[in-house]
Amino acid sequence: MSKTIEQEANILHFIENCQGHSTRGGCRNDMYDIYAIFKNDGRNANVCTCLDRDTAKKVDNFISAYTFSDEIRFTDRFHKLLPHLALIKEEAKKPLEEESNTDLSEGMSKFVKKKAKSVPVKPVKRKKRTTKKKK
Repeated sequence: MSKTIEQEANILHFIENCQGHSTRGGCRNDMYDIYAIFKNDGRNANVCTCLDRDTAKKVDNFISAYTFSDEIRFTDRFHKLLPHLALIKEEAKKPLEEESNTDLSEGMSKFVKKKAKSVPVKPVKRKKRTTKKKK
């Protein structure tokens, strides 16, 4: 799902000013605008306010699952808002294969070294069920 840079800038504006805050006023309109970017099912700011909580959760999920374009990820604003997703120009120039192969081989070697230990299982002793006879 590819969005335009303008739409991505609107998403960053929403994250910066509205996400996690009250869904009233301008933030409510912005939330429904972001919702319309990801899903166009007719839900907009004119719907009942009872849908605001559900819409806010969906917008948060949409944003967390979305992969921003490289043009946005290099910006200082993106780095300030989402530093764990931001790209730094020096890192982007490194070849991915060298780094990913060493990390993968190290991870696999750690995984292979750890083997499951067998655990003895005790048999379950069951009590014999008895019933009392009525007189």
